[in-house]
Amino acid sequence: MLSDIRCEECGQALDKDDLTCWACGALTERGKRQKRGESEPPTTEADTDEALQQVLAQQGAVEELARVTEAAAPTYQRERSEYPALRLLSGSLNYVAMGAAAIFAVMAVIILAYSLSLFGQESKLAPLIGFGAAVFTGVMAMLVYYVFRVMGEAVGAMADAADNSRRTVVVLRMLHKQMQQQSTEGKPEGE
Repeated sequence: MLSDIRCEECGQALDKDDLTCWACGALTERGKRQKRGESEPPTTEADTDEALQQVLAQQGAVEELARVTEAAAPTYQRERSEYPALRLLSGSLNYVAMGAAAIFAVMAVIILAYSLSLFGQESKLAPLIGFGAAVFTGVMAMLVYYVFRVMGEAVGAMADAADNSRRTVVVLRMLHKQMQQQSTEGKPEGE
């Protein structure tokens, strides 16, 4: 795979392991070191970036230096948003779920207690209606709880989707910018 290394003679892109340029046959830095019998110094990614920036600055390649510096610090990290307000909404919906379920559960207990107090009176139907209302209120408590919990989970998923969409847009913008730069670099002068 070709890297950012360029031939000193013809400017063709080279692989970091190439000893000679595939286009013109000139020795690369690695080829020159191997010919002299020198060992390669261990380099890290940061050392390589710093060395490239120094060489570009010495050669006066201001545009290339700006491109390398921009590539070294990807913009998507700065533009990335985790949507904290949306994520907090998820927790709020969970609290609402618990509160509403507790209110409905207390109502169900009160209705059940009232219907049990009606046993032994003249109407045999009143306690059954009260018991039915207590069951209905208990079911509503569970339903409200789970509806709000699902909404809370959905908000978390929406925040993740929004975050991923944001990152995708930023990456696409970066790719578009790089493609524009490459197309302007590839055009002959005078066009």
